[in-house]
Amino acid sequence: MTEAPDRSASGDFDLSRWPVARYRMPGHVPDSETEARIAEFGALLARNERFVLVFHGPEMPKDSSRFMKAYRAWFNANKEAQKRLCAGAVRVEPDPGRRKSFTVKALSMMNKLFLPYPYTVVGSDAEAQAQAMTWLTKTQPTKPRLGA
Repeated sequence: MTEAPDRSASGDFDLSRWPVARYRMPGHVPDSETEARIAEFGALLARNERFVLVFHGPEMPKDSSRFMKAYRAWFNANKEAQKRLCAGAVRVEPDPGRRKSFTVKALSMMNKLFLPYPYTVVGSDAEAQAQAMTWLTKTQPTKPRLGA
């Protein structure tokens, strides 16, 4: 059996602390890399294990409309798998002003579309790790009961 790599091909995902997957939002995704980058998100789900996504970096890749369109399509097509496998997503933003802005935008986004998992914004990696562990321990999928 082959072990899954600790880093994605792009280097944006760090899976060395699985089931906490760390994602560095790229500043830009060239059109030529769109499919490969989307496949990296698919690889998280392909593990078929509960995980938490911790991310940092730019809010969104700039001038990356092809990637954003492909990501939205992938996100919508995979909501059920995300609901089942992603215990939550945490954005790390150390700057209090930016953190507040991200939080307001997150609340607005949650009101506009259905997120299949909890989402929060925190100020440090330690807070993100603590939140991840809380979600992972509270959201263990229930096992089917035999004879019920």
